Amino acid sequence: MKRFAIIRVPTNGPPALVNMKNVFETEEEALARLAEIEATQQKLHHTFLDVVEFEGKVHEALPKKGILV
Repeated sequence: MKRFAIIRVPTNGPPALVNMKNVFETEEEALARLAEIEATQQKLHHTFLDVVEFEGKVHEALPKKGILV
């Protein structure tokens, strides 16, 4: 089953799973949560958030994509 996770992607360093509700059943849910997070940002950071699709267990699938969990 496909699921979607919110990750942070820094300018330098590997992408990583964010520390909050971060896995969603649909891409729409993940994008809505990402928009909520970005709406509260008050300044620019050296990182951005993204949504990544995966299958299986998040702690097994994301490292295979080079994403820290």
